[in-house]
Amino acid sequence: MERIVFREDPLARLGTASTYQEKLTIVHDVLKKRCSGIDRISIALYDNQTHSLKTFIASPVTESPLKNYEFSLDEASTLCKIARDSIPRIVNDLRIYEDHDSIHSHAIVGHGFASSYTHPMYRNKELAGFVFLNSFHNRYFRDRVLEQVEIFVHLLTEMIMRDLDATYALVAAMRTSISMLQTHDLETGTHLERMSRYTRLIARSLVKQGIEQLDDEQVEQIALFSPLHDVGKIGIPERILQKPTQLDREERKVMNTHTLLGRQIVDDLISNFGFEQIPYIDYLGHIAELHHEALDGSGYPHGLCGREISLEARIVAVSDVFDALTTARPYKRAWTNEHAFAMLQLLSLDKLDKGCVNALVAYPDEVSQIQHQFADLN
Repeated sequence: MERIVFREDPLARLGTASTYQEKLTIVHDVLKKRCSGIDRISIALYDNQTHSLKTFIASPVTESPLKNYEFSLDEASTLCKIARDSIPRIVNDLRIYEDHDSIHSHAIVGHGFASSYTHPMYRNKELAGFVFLNSFHNRYFRDRVLEQVEIFVHLLTEMIMRDLDATYALVAAMRTSISMLQTHDLETGTHLERMSRYTRLIARSLVKQGIEQLDDEQVEQIALFSPLHDVGKIGIPERILQKPTQLDREERKVMNTHTLLGRQIVDDLISNFGFEQIPYIDYLGHIAELHHEALDGSGYPHGLCGREISLEARIVAVSDVFDALTTARPYKRAWTNEHAFAMLQLLSLDKLDKGCVNALVAYPDEVSQIQHQFADLN
């Protein structure tokens, strides 16, 4: 009889997974070996600024009827109860939602799912999102299955939140640094919030139109990182940032160095604090360094052309220009959205990405809503 036995670790692949999606897929594969009827696992994140839920990751991708989707948490009373009472919800016959008006209920039932298990996720005792498990079988989440599910869901939640915390810590540290500029640089505060929302709106629109192939995780990371585009301004002299009139030629040269300074700050933070494992962390460096490049090669710092400029930087460039145009400055009035949209269309002839411009211009009501919710304080 052997006294020493070596056993393969079914979750060992988590150590080499580079994205949240890959990690969820691994956990789902292991769970299905124990509970074969769990046909889908998905995670939606909660935005406490807009009180909405956003699709984030799902496994398998082929069984995910909800993608690129966001809705108000107030529209789902039972989810509000789950969040408030910190208790899971089990629905063993999803046909009760057949007559509901919500898109998400129709999508889940219409895809053939018959039962579900929902568990809340928290960060610092505040709602962070939900884990959803679905089965094609009625009354699947009972007794033995629940014993397995409850353990796996808790472990999955801890793993995802631990990884998200690393991303949030990096973003919070950099946003704190940027907030130090608030006394002398107007492009902060609510500008950062608008930037994130415009960026998400553009990215989702590109996906809906079939122009770009981005999953929800990529969209979320781009939106998270986009407000950090000007982090390099930390290294720009105060006299230039504070100047109430337009910069002269030499001052503009100094200001333009903020892109390379930003990339250096990002690289140093990632290296010094071990943030290399954050999914799509390369997006952050691209955004900081390349958001002032132009499609015709006339931008800076490298004079890149067309698709030499990363997609995330092209998206952020449109968001940044639009917000700059529609925000008042000591030396100019805020443009109307219609005027700004027209300028974006003109710039899309040679400077800005046409697809990204059209993606923003196509949603004027959503743009106005973002501006209303995150208006500058006078």
